[in-house]
This record gives sequence, structure tokens and C-alpha cells, in this order.
Amino acid sequence: MQAGDRIGDRYELTYPVGRGGMGQVWAGFDERLDRPVAIKFLRQVEVPEDERETAGKRFRREARATARLDHPGVPAVHDLGVHGEDLFLVMQLVPGMVLADHIAEQERLPVGEAASIAAQVCSVLVAAHAASLVHRDLKPQNLMITPTGVVKVLDFGVAALLGPAEASRLTATGRTLGTPAYIAPEQAQGGPVGPAADLYALGCILFEMLAGHPPYEAANAPDMMRRHLHSPIPIIGEYRSDVPDDLAHLLYCLLAKDPAERPASAGEVRQILTPFLENGESPGLVVARTDDKGPGPAPVSVPPQRAQSELVELRAQARELAENERFVQAAEVLQRALRSVPQGDERLAAETVALRVDIANLLMLAGDFRKARRAFESLARDLEQSGGEQDLVEECRQQAVACQLELGECADATAR
Repeated sequence: MQAGDRIGDRYELTYPVGRGGMGQVWAGFDERLDRPVAIKFLRQVEVPEDERETAGKRFRREARATARLDHPGVPAVHDLGVHGEDLFLVMQLVPGMVLADHIAEQERLPVGEAASIAAQVCSVLVAAHAASLVHRDLKPQNLMITPTGVVKVLDFGVAALLGPAEASRLTATGRTLGTPAYIAPEQAQGGPVGPAADLYALGCILFEMLAGHPPYEAANAPDMMRRHLHSPIPIIGEYRSDVPDDLAHLLYCLLAKDPAERPASAGEVRQILTPFLENGESPGLVVARTDDKGPGPAPVSVPPQRAQSELVELRAQARELAENERFVQAAEVLQRALRSVPQGDERLAAETVALRVDIANLLMLAGDFRKARRAFESLARDLEQSGGEQDLVEECRQQAVACQLELGECADATAR
């Protein structure tokens, strides 16, 4: 597979996002609905022949499991299909950083931030468990933090349905599903797995956010599982002193060996976490936030002559996309162009303004009126502060009002 390949006669691959032992995930573009998507593939050639049927069932189950969860903390499922010999799943493309990388950068997270992340995961678990779904593989690598601070729970590929309707665990012979560092003792033993297993994994994740490492460490998977089964529960207070006693007690209960000794539900855990949330409210994270109020990331240092050449090329790409009514993708191309404009170059200042106007207009054409409104308002504000052309300032304000009207915010719009 390579960038530019077409999948299902409507999705275009743009760049690889990641890969696992049996598949790949690509960022792509839905040409029919003019939106970016994530496309997850199960590569049959990379699956042992005797496991292909099980892997295919598990992959389809991920699609069904994720699709049935209508929750902002779960990526939306758009499509499921076959490409050649491979299965593919089309989902919402979630921007941001996986929690594992965030912990690696920060080592230990502030107590309020860790509690906020855990509370958001609990919110997803409440919905999943109510739908008789157990995730079974919660870990920092499966938690994505978006630029606005929302936590998305990814990869329901090994989710189990509770009850007799699906007694089969859809697992290859002799294999235990889950990740050793976060696996519940009953799951490590191959016993029945219920919501309490997800709460145990959440406890491992919360411990890692606070301590900078998982509760147990071992050289290999069998030793790790033995530690989950037999090692004493670690005390978070021994690793840092600023964890409140009630939060430390919750963490100890989440890591109980016996599922019956853990909290009764994800809802109960969320309620206990509430007093410790950052700024007293949920959710909210201190990560690279973007609120669409500015022109985007700081421009890279590029020689003016080269920058002008790149601008011409990117503008041509955007024009072609817009002519084909691929407005979202055209806006993304112009965002790249905007980042390539050198700072402090007066000759390109007018080009920067023109790019921001075009991006806002493309967002409006794409129907993303909220982002378009913010872009117009931000540009009007910057132009006014810099003594820019007043006619353009007024035009941007009028376009922002038009976006408000499209959003149904008539009262606010007419008040302006």
C-alpha cells in the first residue's frame, strides 16, 4: 500500500499512521463526503493461516463493537469493507497524542490531569459496560488525547460481549488477550472477564500517570503476569507525596487481585475521581491545545525564494481540490502553505492574509461553520490590531455572522 491508493472506490490513502503485527492504519480522505478518515487494515498475508478466520471475526467484531457505542470518547465508525484480500475499517480520524507518548514526555502527570484523563476513560467505560462490552485491552497506547483535551478510547478489537450470546472468546488456541503490563489477574489466568478487568487496567494506567511507570515491571510476559497475580499491590504514596489519601485509596482498590474487591462500577470510580479533577471540572487536560483562534503552528524557517515556490505549488494543489469540491482537503493544503510562510517577511504578509481568508472560505464551503466562524473572527481581530484594511475586517465579520446564522445562533448573530 502507498499514498494515493484508492480503497472502496471512495477513500484515498494519504499517509501511514501506524502498524501492528497483523495490520496497518492509514490516514485517508473520503472523496464522497469530503472529510479526513482513518482506515484500519487487517492484512491477511500477515496473519498465520490457521488464525485468519479468528482474526477476521475479531476485526469485524471491532467494527460492530465500536459502532454500537455512541459516545464522544469513542471514534465514530463510518464503513467496513474488503480491499483485495484485506479487510478494512473506516473510522473517524482522531488528531492528537497517545497517552503513552504524553507520559514519556512528562514522566509524571499532575494529579488533576491524571484524574481528568481517568474520569474521561470511566465515562467511556460506563457506556461500554452498559452495552455489555468489556474492552479487555485498555493501555496508554490505546488512549488518544485530542488537541482540545478530549480522551478517545481506541481499539475495541479484543472487546468481549458479556452474556451467553457470545460465549466464545474468539482467541487463538493457547493465547491470552490483553497487554501484560495492564492485564487483570483473572484475565491473565484465562478466567471469565467482566467490567472489573477494565477497572483494573484503568488502575494500572492511573498508577503509571502518577508514578511515571506501570505498577509492575518484569523482563518478560510470563513474569509480568505472575506479578499481577502474586506481588503485593504497590502504594502510590511511596512514589510521590502529593497524591491525596482518598485518591491513593481508590488506586489501591482498583488494583485489588480479587475483582469483587474493586469498585462496583466505572460510574462509581468517576464519582470518586470528581473532587480531584483539574480546575474542579471534567474533562480538561494540559496538553498541546489548539482552539482555532490563531493561524496555526509557528511557521518553520524557510528561505523566502523557496517559500514562494512552495506557496505556488500548494496553492495549485488546493485549487484543484476545491474545483473537485474537496474543500476540507483543500483547506488542509493551505494550512500547510500557511506554515511555510517565513515570519517577519513583509513581502509575504499579504500572502498570509490571503491564505487565511481562503482557508476560512473553504471551511465555510465544507460546511464546517464553527471552525470557519472562528477563522473569520480571528482574522478580523488580527487585522484590526495591525491596522489592516478596514473593508476586509468588515467582510470577515460579516462572514462570521453568516456562519453563526448557519449554526442556528440567530440571536447572537443579529446582536452583532
